[in-house]
Amino acid sequence: MRLVKAEMLKLVRRRGTMIWCALLTIGSVLIADIVLLSLHAANPTKHGSAGGAENLKNLVFVLGGLGTVSAILIGSAAGSQDVSAGVFRDLVVTGRPRRTLFNVRVPGALAVFLPLLAVAYGITVGEAYAFSGSLPQPTAANVGHYAAYLVAITSIDIMLAIGLAAFASSRVVVGVLIAWNAIVSHILISIHSLGGARKYIDVAAAEHLLPAGVNTSPIAMSTATALLVLVVWAAVFTTAGRFWTNRRDA
Repeated sequence: MRLVKAEMLKLVRRRGTMIWCALLTIGSVLIADIVLLSLHAANPTKHGSAGGAENLKNLVFVLGGLGTVSAILIGSAAGSQDVSAGVFRDLVVTGRPRRTLFNVRVPGALAVFLPLLAVAYGITVGEAYAFSGSLPQPTAANVGHYAAYLVAITSIDIMLAIGLAAFASSRVVVGVLIAWNAIVSHILISIHSLGGARKYIDVAAAEHLLPAGVNTSPIAMSTATALLVLVVWAAVFTTAGRFWTNRRDA
């Protein structure tokens, strides 16, 4: 537990990273809410209420897109900071197993990131109910599905980033994973000739957790399959990262 707390402290002390992550999560939904409220106040006839189910859906996709960037930033920092700061050798000579040094990175990064996501999503849900006006309010089931999607898509990116950061610099990891999430994965999902193989893409598995009818390009799979796909992706990348950390020169 002390090692996890130390990992959290190292991440929190990276003020530049934390400021960007806060802006990408909490800041993004606050700005979007302010814009929606301002437009409605200026012209309520043309611009509807700032809340409601439809605006919640739109803000969830905003938070999902920018939240994955924030998750990648934190994950890549957690996976590379010991080496980049030149303290990996010092940690190894204390006698702590290398696998332990690697294993604490995931819970440490999640403990730092998930509160940011929770606050941002809480603001989004609160705004959806408080300012719904005459618009339909989101159901509790949809709120739960959106939360599951956001946690899944961001948590898997943290684990992928930590695993990849054992092999490459944080800048490379950030670039690769942003390209994968924003471009490559969606291109693969849209290729219908791939058939059922598309359900093994982590982004497709996470999007399965969205409420019914929200995902514009759903891939047929069960919830159990979606969760299993995400677990396998996390296991493969973290296992590879742990293996390389064990072999790395101190």
